[in-house]
Amino acid sequence: MPGEDVTDSPMPMRRTRRVVLVLVAVGALAVVAPGVVRARAQQDGPGPRAIASLSPASPGVVSVGYVGSHWRLTDVADARGTTEIPESVDAWLELAADGRLLASDDVNVINGAFGATSVGFDITDAGSTLVGYGGNDPVELAAITGIGAMTIVAGGQAVHVTVLSADHEHLTVQASGVRLTFVGTRTAGK
Repeated sequence: MPGEDVTDSPMPMRRTRRVVLVLVAVGALAVVAPGVVRARAQQDGPGPRAIASLSPASPGVVSVGYVGSHWRLTDVADARGTTEIPESVDAWLELAADGRLLASDDVNVINGAFGATSVGFDITDAGSTLVGYGGNDPVELAAITGIGAMTIVAGGQAVHVTVLSADHEHLTVQASGVRLTFVGTRTAGK
């Protein structure tokens, strides 16, 4: 209407809110993206990803009682070699008796489900916190790569984990061309 003041319109406030939301989203991506890129660069480096020297799981390995325990990651091996993971890096795996999985790569916590297979277990429905890692510590990157190889479910597909050896104190698995070795520390959830 003639004589109406356009500054009283709520449109600038709505536009400001949208701009703020877009800026927050861009800022969150700026924090998360470098960590994802660094972890992917570490994981997707040159050379074959599969570890040809690893033997297949032994028959009966799956029946060993590794379910219901808390496992601390002790080393990660891939085509570039083996990285020892010290106790100071809080990377671990829990496989609860009810089929729930909980894991940590020292940066993010992953929650999902698992089901037994003839040679190990499949991980499905995994979700992770979204904290980015901006550093370049090779030990931290190895822990992120290792736990990610087991738990990053691409395109809704299950991650197949082969149990290479297991007893009540040690667990060695292979997933996505990466071998992870764990030591049992306590009962899951305690």
